[in-house]
Amino acid sequence: MVISLENVTKIFGRTRVLDDVSVKFPAGKISVVTGDHRAGKTIMLRLLAGELKPDSGRVTPKHGCSKGFSFEIGKSIPKLKTADLCTVWMLLYRNFDIKIFRSMLAEGGIAENSRFLHLSNAQKSWFSSSLLIASNADIMIFDEPLKYFDSEMKLRFLEILDNAAKQDKAVIVSSNEIVDFEKSAGFVAALSSGNLVLSGETETLLASHRLMPGASTISPDFKVIGPVLNERLVETTDEVGRSATLKEIVLGYVNGSSS
Repeated sequence: MVISLENVTKIFGRTRVLDDVSVKFPAGKISVVTGDHRAGKTIMLRLLAGELKPDSGRVTPKHGCSKGFSFEIGKSIPKLKTADLCTVWMLLYRNFDIKIFRSMLAEGGIAENSRFLHLSNAQKSWFSSSLLIASNADIMIFDEPLKYFDSEMKLRFLEILDNAAKQDKAVIVSSNEIVDFEKSAGFVAALSSGNLVLSGETETLLASHRLMPGASTISPDFKVIGPVLNERLVETTDEVGRSATLKEIVLGYVNGSSS
């Protein structure tokens, strides 16, 4: 464990955005936080980054670990150039690698003296992610990093994330599209309406779940998780039904939590 949430609740007004959530994120893997609309994904990441404080419970990073959060910069600072923002990050992170940063900027077609406001959405996302990758922080937190990327940029960025994780970093990303991470996610945490409905190592999740036809009789030895279209997700290691994809496993738990 590199960073964890322990019985964390976050309330805005009368809404419990996160409700008694406990999850431990490992190093050396890409961890994906996913779930339905308004599940609380971004709030969880902001709590992990330290931008927000929980109303109860606690967020605990491993002692001595540095954290970084990939952010979006609004119109409040339109005059800043990408080089200015790089300078700030170099002051914040003593292990900032300017070579990695410049290499990523070149891949994204971004000039070092560009005005941030003039970049496309994809370039802004690539730029802010480049700062975080180059920071060499022990815990790297990305909020929807693939949102504006085309297919080629997605594949390349997933390679970069995987390389970062292999350096024993905790790489934590949020995504509405878990399918983008089918081949790269090593750990998954799924939220539904502020509740954690699933967490675990991807390899274990894939090995311990199967999909059964909706009309079939299911053994009482199997735990029925929830519906996935015309099938039902069950927890078992037996060779029954068919294998489930990561997306189908997440969908089964989210649907099961709301049924």
